[in-house]
Formats: sequence, structure tokens, C-alpha cells
Amino acid sequence: MKFTSMNLLEELARPEFAELLSAFRERTFARNTIIFQPEYDDESQPAAPGHTHAPHDARPSLPHQAHGTGEAAGRATPLHNYVFIVRKGRVRVYLAYDDKEFTIAILQPGDIYTSHTNTFVQALDDCTVLLTDIATFHRRMMDVPQFTKTMVRVLGGILKNAFGIIDGLVFRDATARLAAFLLDSAEPAATAEVPGLPGAPAPAPRTVTLNMTGELLAQHLGTTRQTVSTLLNDFTRSGILHRERRGVYHILDEERLRELTG
Repeated sequence: MKFTSMNLLEELARPEFAELLSAFRERTFARNTIIFQPEYDDESQPAAPGHTHAPHDARPSLPHQAHGTGEAAGRATPLHNYVFIVRKGRVRVYLAYDDKEFTIAILQPGDIYTSHTNTFVQALDDCTVLLTDIATFHRRMMDVPQFTKTMVRVLGGILKNAFGIIDGLVFRDATARLAAFLLDSAEPAATAEVPGLPGAPAPAPRTVTLNMTGELLAQHLGTTRQTVSTLLNDFTRSGILHRERRGVYHILDEERLRELTG
């Protein structure tokens, strides 16, 4: 499921945005690395269980690595002052308190986010991100006014996503949230020939590939792993889903699944 419908990698590849793209620097992070953390930037605060901090030589706060022309060399930009775009892999944005975590978004290639939102940012896969400090991004964007329209659409998509999360947590139960997630995550419908009716293709069942553990899906939906497992089994037994293999489902009754979203 895309965080926004706009792919900024495609937009920044346009010739007129070359100057803006040049402000970004590429960084790679190993799977499970905590890329950004709220309010602190060193190992004085432990990473969450099962996660690792980005090593200092890979962290984006290194001086001169993500600064534009004319900026002070030798002075690192704070970790809470970056904007980044996912180039490769998936990145998880989540809130954490003690042993509880809630996933806000799974960023995919082309998605943009910032490091100053008091959230944790974790590499779900070995990933590559493009990053720059916010001051440089703002200055370069002002030099390319046509990019403002693109950012308005991006921010509109992020705001819509945020309201969707709030709506789901406040007004929908776990069943409705899972149903909505499956519909949003499903691949576009294909068509298949119906036996005995040549030339009359019918929509083939849409496929959902979860690409995440049950625990991570539960955190994304604001529920427990046991609840998610029970609901998926219920959907399968009732004929709404067909489980092809671990993490891969076909939606057999999309109308019923939509009814469950409330």
C-alpha cells in the first residue's frame, strides 16, 4: 500500500527538477536499522528490541555529506532536520512507548517523509534513501516554483492518509481495519476468460501480498497478532479470501470484504 499516490522519484527525474535532485545524497541502511529516532541521535538511548542503530559512519548527520553549496562545512545537521525519499526497499514509520509500537506508515520507493515528526524510522529491508536537510530542500524548492504544485499534491496525500488512520482507530474495529487494509493493498484487477464464454473476460480475483510479519501487520492495524491471525482465518473459512501460501491471499468476495469495512 502506497503512502501517497505520487512517486517523487519519477517527478525528480524530470530535467526541470535536476537542480533540486542534486541537493539529495544517497544513503544505504541494513535491514532492521533504526534510521531516525525522536529527539536523540546517539546510543545513549537504546534501540527497540530486535532493532539496531545505524552505525555512525552511515548516519545522515555526518558533516558535509548532505549539505548544499554555500552551507557551513564541519557542522552536522541535527537528525530531526532532514527530509528523505525512499529509493529502494521499504521503510517503516512508527510510534513506540515502552514495549508498545504502532505503525503509522510503510514507505515504499518514491515516498517522502521527514525526520522531525517524533517517530521512529526503521529499514524493513536493506534499503536506499535520498536525503537532504530541510533548509537546503526548502531553498532549492523555492528556486523551482513548479515543484510546489507537486509537493501540494504529496502533502494532500499524506494528510488524507493521516485522517484515514485516525478514522480507522476511532470509528472502526479490527475487522473493519483489516478489511480496508486488504482492499488498499490488493493488486489491480486483471481479467480471465470464463469457461464456455469465449470473448467475455471476467475480473480475476485480486491478490494481496502482505510482505510483512503477523506482528508487524498487527502493529500497523493497532491490534494484536492473535486477532489478525484469527480474522484472516475467519475470512478464509467464510470464502472471502483464499490463502495461496504464507502471506499471499486472493480476494474471492470483494463485495463482502467492502461491507466489512463499515
